[in-house]
Amino acid sequence: MTNQFFPSYTIGADAYDAVPGICGAFGKTAVIIGGEKSRAAAEPAIRKACEGKLEILGSFQYGENSGFEPAKALTEIPEVQQADMIFAVGGGRAVDTAKIAAEYMDKPVFTFPTLCSNCAPVTAVCVAYHPDGTFCQVWYRKRPAYHTFINTEVILHSPRDYFWAGIGDALSKQYEVLFSVRGDETVPYVRSLGAQMAGNCSDELLKYGEAAMEAFDKKELTEDFERVVQLVIITTGLVSNCLTGDYNSSVGHAIYNGHTEIPHDREYLHGAVVCYGTLVLLTLDKQYEARDRMLAFCRQLALPHKLADVGESVETAERLAEHASTKYDLDQSPYKITKDMLLKAILELEELSKDEK
Repeated sequence: MTNQFFPSYTIGADAYDAVPGICGAFGKTAVIIGGEKSRAAAEPAIRKACEGKLEILGSFQYGENSGFEPAKALTEIPEVQQADMIFAVGGGRAVDTAKIAAEYMDKPVFTFPTLCSNCAPVTAVCVAYHPDGTFCQVWYRKRPAYHTFINTEVILHSPRDYFWAGIGDALSKQYEVLFSVRGDETVPYVRSLGAQMAGNCSDELLKYGEAAMEAFDKKELTEDFERVVQLVIITTGLVSNCLTGDYNSSVGHAIYNGHTEIPHDREYLHGAVVCYGTLVLLTLDKQYEARDRMLAFCRQLALPHKLADVGESVETAERLAEHASTKYDLDQSPYKITKDMLLKAILELEELSKDEK
């Protein structure tokens, strides 16, 4: 027997108005779990929408990083134990931690993304990190969140870098998925469906991404902005729910996961590094036309497209390739990918931007 759950969502500047009608079927009490800034951004509007209809028992910080230890700590909070449901508020790490905690407690979880940075709000996938911030593992819930409430007004006023990096992260979906399933002659229906949905995700972002970024900068709720928000959160999430980890990622995420194991002078956002890694994938696989189109887009939006953009250099490129080559993201590929192949692609891509300052 196979169970397949697909996400449902509400989007708009008034999205939270739908909370009581949708969540009320699952109980009368909830707790809010999220980051400090994300709760400050969304919690007042959530509480207002629930007033007199659902009781919010408390609001709690998810921890410092997503993972099993902070999720376990959340399950020991009395209000979390008492609540009928969990409201996961924030970006990917906050949402994933709350999702893990909800799974431990067998409670329904509803997500409220305050950033448009990844598909965590609508997937069963949870990315866990070690306490020191290095990648631990990808962990799967039995199902995604019961519903996602995307308040576009909240996202419009979120930190710019997260929306920018979210576009970079979503750009990977089409290229990584289609690369992973290539040559697989035993593709089951759901995996095939995921690949079909991934098939134009990057193309759509390349078409609408610049206009969406302009709308974000002008603080205007436009159709292009809302479309890109749904591409980043919903389309990529639908695909992720259809595909296991091995098929859902490739070189782009291997580069990121390897990157987390290397000390850097500052933090580099997940989507930003994945974006760079996707250009490495297209170079390695000799998809030069797609690579050059994405490269032009990255230059236009100042997304990472060379080693310096992710805190690396020609001198450290081999180290990055070595770490990336060991990651599970490369297990499902149409051919074996080695450290030397990654290094060659990294250096070839670097040549294209050698004259940039």
